[in-house]
Amino acid sequence: MSSAFIEPHCGRPALVIPPFDDGGGRTLIVMRIDAPPPYSTRGYRGRADHPAMARLLTAHNTTADSSDGSLVTPQQIDNDYATRTPETIANDFLIIEHPDDGPVAYVRCGVDDTPEGRSHFLIGPVDPDHMRRPLYLAILAGAEARARERVAADGRCEYGPDFLRTWLTHPGPDTTPRDCAPAWAEEAGMRAVRFGASMVRPDLENILDVPLPDGVEIRPVEPPHLRAIFDANNDAFRGHFGEQEIKEDDWRRFCENPDLDLTLWRVAWSGDTVVGQVRSYINADENALHHRSRGYTEFISTHPDYRGKGIASALLSASLHAIRDRGMTEAALGVDTQNPANALAIYQRMGFVVTGFDSVYDKVLD
Repeated sequence: MSSAFIEPHCGRPALVIPPFDDGGGRTLIVMRIDAPPPYSTRGYRGRADHPAMARLLTAHNTTADSSDGSLVTPQQIDNDYATRTPETIANDFLIIEHPDDGPVAYVRCGVDDTPEGRSHFLIGPVDPDHMRRPLYLAILAGAEARARERVAADGRCEYGPDFLRTWLTHPGPDTTPRDCAPAWAEEAGMRAVRFGASMVRPDLENILDVPLPDGVEIRPVEPPHLRAIFDANNDAFRGHFGEQEIKEDDWRRFCENPDLDLTLWRVAWSGDTVVGQVRSYINADENALHHRSRGYTEFISTHPDYRGKGIASALLSASLHAIRDRGMTEAALGVDTQNPANALAIYQRMGFVVTGFDSVYDKVLD
């Protein structure tokens, strides 16, 4: 979980896309945002919008209090949006433009069934130079209205509440946000329900060596292993906060991720079972942008039957050695501070320190 993302009324809806018919006679509802002047909204223009979207996400990550600085590329957006249907994008996506600065935000909404209930999520990165209360409140109002329209059309969640959800950089637990997006979200009735932390190991010296338990070994990752690794990670987090059903499109995006570097992955096996993994990567362009040598030790998971045996620590130790051998001088990761396996404490023991926080914000749609 990390802040790195993977989105006064003008008195009239800024609709630029007509509603679609789904082929069964039902009109699909198009998202609306009453953007305050001088802003306007328009629809998605395909890959031509991806450079602007990547720029907005990178700007958010670079200026966030977490100092994460994650670089998002148009190629990553290409991969993420490759299987999204035009109807879905048209009905749940808007670009917000400024007459002088062009695209300054985009808004994407959708639905996930999570263990907590049905999440009507909002992804809405805004250019930091344009992140102001009137615009952000308009974005939240549009997302909430879209969520309520969806509930009215599709019915309520049968096992839990329907809620609007978004993710925001936050000053931290037990801290009151002021004059920033979390404060405006709370003004709109949303509440922080979960915190994540960005963590950095500022050097790669004196790495704690942790042995694997008997019967568990690290093996080189080969392409035929990918499905087992993918499924094992999903099984490890099944039922955890915010997790949703995995679809085949997720598998495709996993395989086509441009940052995929199997030589950096450290995967533990017991017989034919994947029992733990750390899927590290290095973003050379991001390092050049920030003049640093950072490797990410991310996607850390342990099989439920093998927790408490030191596997995650052993794999993290091996991963830190691997990125150091590739010339990196620091490591980073994101963590759910309320992870039931006490992951935060494990990472602190391995030399990581908290550099910032983000929060999940929810509003129950009564």
